[in-house]
Amino acid sequence: MRLDSRQFVSDKTRTVHYDPDTGEIVAYVWGKRNLKTARELRTKLDELGVDFGYICCDNWDSFLTAFDFDFKKVGKRYTVDIEGNNNRLRQRLRRAFRKTCCFSKKLANHFKAFDLLFHYVNYGWV
Repeated sequence: MRLDSRQFVSDKTRTVHYDPDTGEIVAYVWGKRNLKTARELRTKLDELGVDFGYICCDNWDSFLTAFDFDFKKVGKRYTVDIEGNNNRLRQRLRRAFRKTCCFSKKLANHFKAFDLLFHYVNYGWV
C-alpha cells in the first residue's frame, strides 16, 4: 500500500497520520509533544506496513528526527488541509458521541471514543 500521508499535531497531545486523498486515518498516538511520541507513531506505521512518499509537518524537531527522510515538506502551507481534517473530526465526535455537553472523565473512555470515531470515519458511517 502506498500513501502520500501527512501529519499534524492539533492539540499537542494527539498525533494523527492519515491519507489526504481518501481521508482515512491510518494511525494515531497519544502522548506529549516529544521524540518518544513521534517514535511511537513511526513504529506503529512500520508495523502496519505503511509506505509513504513524503511527510508534511510543522517545524517540530522531534517529528523531523523520528522521520529522518530526505523528502520532507515543512511549513504551515502544507498542514492547512490537515487542520481542516482535525476540525472535521472534532465536529463528528460531537455529533456521534455527545448527547449532552458533558463527557466522561475517564481517560479510557476518551480512547474508546476516538477508536470508534476513527472506525466510523474510515468506513463512512459518520
